[in-house]
Amino acid sequence: MLKDNVGITQLKNLEKVPIPVDIHVARATLMTGVIRGTAKIRLDKFFENVRKAWFESVKDLKTKDRPMIALDVDKPLWILSKYGCTNRDKIISYCPVYSECVVKDFCIKGKVKIENNLVELET
Repeated sequence: MLKDNVGITQLKNLEKVPIPVDIHVARATLMTGVIRGTAKIRLDKFFENVRKAWFESVKDLKTKDRPMIALDVDKPLWILSKYGCTNRDKIISYCPVYSECVVKDFCIKGKVKIENNLVELET
């Protein structure tokens, strides 16, 4: 935000700043299949897996004028979860807004459940 909204362009080493992870970023990361597999883990412990996954996922990608960094995906992931993926949390494999979702082609099949500070994953 300091760079994009305020115009402070002298910030350095932003590629080293971890993506801020909350339940929304974690949920969207799981729903899009960036992290797959079988797991049952506390949400706070899972956050580090999300940070590592996004560091790796954006490595060697470019935006229009610069290398992409993990912070670049924070807002889109948060919005995706808040206004889309939230509806699927308590349902094993059905999303009631799937037909309207603009990223439905990236939606992972399988069990993705985040409830009571616990992540359950079978994808």
